[in-house]
Amino acid sequence: MTEFSIHKVWIIAKREYLERVRTRSFILSTFATPLLMGLFLILPALISASPARGIVRDSERPARIVIASDNRALAELASGELMRQRGTRYEPSVVSPASPAEHEQLDQRLDAGDIEGYVWLDGPARASRHVVFATGRMGDFILQRRLGDALSYAFAADRMVKQGSSAGDVAATLQPVDLTAVRAGKSSSTYNAVRGAAVVLLLMFVMLFSLLSYGVMVMRSVMEEKSSRITEVLLCAASAQELMTGKILGTGSVGLTQIAVWFTLAAFGASRSLYLRTAMTALDVGPSLIVYFVVFYILGYLLYSAIFAGVGAIFNSIDEAQQWNFVVILPLIAASAMILPLATASDAPISVVVSLFPFCSPILMFERLAVHDPPLWQLALSLMLLVATIGAAMFISGRIYRTGILMYGKRPTIRELSRWLRHA
Repeated sequence: MTEFSIHKVWIIAKREYLERVRTRSFILSTFATPLLMGLFLILPALISASPARGIVRDSERPARIVIASDNRALAELASGELMRQRGTRYEPSVVSPASPAEHEQLDQRLDAGDIEGYVWLDGPARASRHVVFATGRMGDFILQRRLGDALSYAFAADRMVKQGSSAGDVAATLQPVDLTAVRAGKSSSTYNAVRGAAVVLLLMFVMLFSLLSYGVMVMRSVMEEKSSRITEVLLCAASAQELMTGKILGTGSVGLTQIAVWFTLAAFGASRSLYLRTAMTALDVGPSLIVYFVVFYILGYLLYSAIFAGVGAIFNSIDEAQQWNFVVILPLIAASAMILPLATASDAPISVVVSLFPFCSPILMFERLAVHDPPLWQLALSLMLLVATIGAAMFISGRIYRTGILMYGKRPTIRELSRWLRHA
């Protein structure tokens, strides 16, 4: 058995790295991806914002809502509360009394697009507290939620006034509570709930995208060299283990370079833009979170790239290997499906177990570190299990790679793979 040469691994990794970073696809994806991600993040916010809704309607006027009721005081309470809600651009008006003729007229105004909707608060609706909102904008859930909050406020205030409370007492009693979460433990920094959704989803999307793209890139590289018989030439200068290790490290360095460019662009944008700097501060994107991201990205990449390298050595064509891609990435898909449930119950027993599972921990343990401070022993155990699994994956894939890259023809069976593992 030849001695494992770090120098040869360095040469192979350098070749893989330079060959990929000089391609147009790498340059395009490196600079186009953050632009598209920023667009996809900002565009929904613009569409949901009131000014953007005005642009979509080809009009900058506020959304006009009519509240029709026999009880003018109740309707005016709802109208005033809707106007007071923060971030709204609504123009409510009151129609009282609410007669059948007014009902027909409101239907005509709604059909003509003169109003965005109307609320019909007649006697049966007030008695049953089942209110109908007629609108042509069924997809505007923000308007429906805020209108529902305004009506709830109006019903409660109207009842308190009838029981003898003054207007000042009603306003003080129904004043909403401004709840702020503070991180428990050694740190008393304010926790912004948006971080659990925005930062975690953004960074985990980057991690998931990179793990899959660069892991598959390793597999494709192995299969291309195998099908073109270049591997037979390379084996004259380096061992199979050195080839696989250099290929994994070189391709992984490409991914790290891309992520470093993205973080550099984000830091540069934050230094130049007050908006981005405020957003980074509000979302609490600190150095510790970046360090955790890099650590789990590297470990996750090493694990999945080793598996992909073994898969690439087994098969003879991309079509055959793609049938197994889903099996390999299934743990990552399962981890992605658990992102939101785990964010709301990060200390639940099932959350702890899945975050310790090595094939899911690069995603889920990182999420727990981002939204919560898990016990140190859980973090240490997760890293130990992940490193041990990487070692086992490297060992198994190395044995398969050593034999598989020189095997051509039919697809190997399970019995043949077990023989490769025993005798490689």
